[in-house]
Amino acid sequence: MLETSPISEADPGTAPVPESYLGRLYYIAADPDKTFETKANELLEIGCAALGLSLGIISRVEGRRYEVLHSHSRGDAPPEPGTAFNLSDTYCCHTLVAEDVTGFHHVGQSQIASHPCYANFGLESYIGTPLVVNGEVFGTLNFSAAEPRHVAFGAEECELVRFFGRWFSKEWERAIESAELERKTTLLEAIFEAMPGSVIVADLERRITMTNRTVREMFGFAPEHLEGRQTSILYSDFEQYNQTGAQRFNAAATGALAPYEMSYRRQDGQDFIGETHATRITTRDGKRLGYLAVIRDITERKRVERQRDHAISVISHEIKTPVSTVAGALQLLGRVSEHLPERGRQLLDISTRNTERLNLLIDDILESGRLRSGQFSMSTQDTDLGELLHGCVQDHAVIASENGVKLRIVGDLEPVTVTANPLRLTQVINNLLTNAMKASPPSGTVELGLLRDPAGFWISDSGVGIPEKLRPVLFDRFTRSETETFRFGGGSGLGLSIVKAIVDQHRAEITFDTVEGEGTTFRVVFPDDAA
Repeated sequence: MLETSPISEADPGTAPVPESYLGRLYYIAADPDKTFETKANELLEIGCAALGLSLGIISRVEGRRYEVLHSHSRGDAPPEPGTAFNLSDTYCCHTLVAEDVTGFHHVGQSQIASHPCYANFGLESYIGTPLVVNGEVFGTLNFSAAEPRHVAFGAEECELVRFFGRWFSKEWERAIESAELERKTTLLEAIFEAMPGSVIVADLERRITMTNRTVREMFGFAPEHLEGRQTSILYSDFEQYNQTGAQRFNAAATGALAPYEMSYRRQDGQDFIGETHATRITTRDGKRLGYLAVIRDITERKRVERQRDHAISVISHEIKTPVSTVAGALQLLGRVSEHLPERGRQLLDISTRNTERLNLLIDDILESGRLRSGQFSMSTQDTDLGELLHGCVQDHAVIASENGVKLRIVGDLEPVTVTANPLRLTQVINNLLTNAMKASPPSGTVELGLLRDPAGFWISDSGVGIPEKLRPVLFDRFTRSETETFRFGGGSGLGLSIVKAIVDQHRAEITFDTVEGEGTTFRVVFPDDAA
């Protein structure tokens, strides 16, 4: 009996891979038109020819299951792909145990003469190597024949099989990566085309590189007419294009790209209002490649909002007159209240308070409407945000103490100056501060502080947080939670819409972080040119 064992790594200096086979493998790998299956079959054909063996198989091994994936025969028909065997019934079980090239040149005269593979198929000669794909044993590459060899496999032949195995493992890895890339690309293309808005991809110079089909429907441009053009072709006003680029789409811009509204122009010259959600496209190592924007036509929504706002404004004005009349009458009646019985005085006080509340609510509605429509002038001046925060804290000290809330300014109040309207900003801070106090638990603390790069301020409470379903519409008018989030005072649902309108007028951004049960932090950040 001949002793057999795994064949050790051959010395590349003494057993070079034949150049002819290297050349053929190179041309197989480099041919972009060849499928993975074609490459596998051609590899087996080259191996059979180089080794003088009649059968070549590439297998997949999972547990004890050995499955033929690709096969080639120089004589009888090879086992069809999909044919499965028990791994222990194949010579490859020795190859996998050895974890390297293993060969038997005359099985009938070897220590494995009783092997099931020899008994079932009569294969006298065999050489195989494990296939390791992405660090894991995937299967085997093996060649065999019914005829024995006169001599054992040499170092050069073993190195050739080892090289074939490594080459095929790499091809397999590339095929897996290619299939995964194609799957992801197909999925992204489907998502890209299914987006309900116009999707536009632009490079760092704001040149359009890619669009979806909705762009044609919304703007009227065919994709080929947009690629390579500046995104300015979609704007109705070139000055807006320049301002948007300076504020959002420049190399120095940082932070999130908040949604914004813009006037766009269709190919036929018609203008419309679009709501834009944009994001920066960056590589994993942080290199910026460009921008992606999703635009939705909100012209109809804006029309409905204008009609609604007009109706609310008209009704509010109509209500204002009789309410003012009632308030005046109650004031006159209050001058002779000492002549009223106790119950009458109580009813008078209740009526006066409710009339005042109604007047304030109407004023808020009218104020919100004016702010949203831009029907007011706003002068600006250099404004110290720290001074405004300090003043608002002092103004709210009494009501905070009465309701068991502490107000604390965090950090120093060294001047942070922005170009703004101090009265309007005071209104923003007062509204946010009042809401934070109302949301705070007994003995809770409301904290305030300045932001310096970029300039701004923040206000934080430790209340119950903002319910998740309320967050997307938090700044809409008349937005109120179904569950009570304020410990005292309540609200009309107009305060934050007024805040948002004033912040927008300053070209600033307001954001919030909230966790239910832990609290909320609002941040107001001003553009760089306002600091």
